[in-house]
Amino acid sequence: MVTPQRRERIAQIHRDLEQYSYYELLNIDASAAADDVRQAFHRMALGLHPDRYQAAADPALQQQVYAIYKRITEGYRVLMEPQLRREYDEALQQGQRRLVKTEREKTVPQRKSDSIANPQARKYFTMAQEAERQGDKKKAKLYYKFAADLGGEDPVIKARLEALQEG
Repeated sequence: MVTPQRRERIAQIHRDLEQYSYYELLNIDASAAADDVRQAFHRMALGLHPDRYQAAADPALQQQVYAIYKRITEGYRVLMEPQLRREYDEALQQGQRRLVKTEREKTVPQRKSDSIANPQARKYFTMAQEAERQGDKKKAKLYYKFAADLGGEDPVIKARLEALQEG
């Protein structure tokens, strides 16, 4: 059961959520070490984890707790990552209370086989790479030749086949 005092405290934090910096929300100094940030996060999460309020019949209370918990988690993530923390500290000096990145940096390494247009050639190229990893050069050459026949003059296939024949 949620006490009336607890309910009011949650409502007050939720009401003022945009006014809190991550440091204020976690109740730590700006100079707090990573261990202090972690302890503060766990202390706050213990009392404000949404799972603790699932039994509450009040959906508004559940939404408030969820919003607070999301912000606590956001603050923890930013303050634990040194680069993000530096960016946040700079933004905080300019009056921004949050550090929200609209774009997430994704770097997906492109595999050599991704550039091969013909799907069958790509399949044989991948099989040849696997044969190479297993040390079976004879099978790898055969698969690279199949890939070259299907892929035409694809430079990726051609380069791998030449490298294998030289080695």
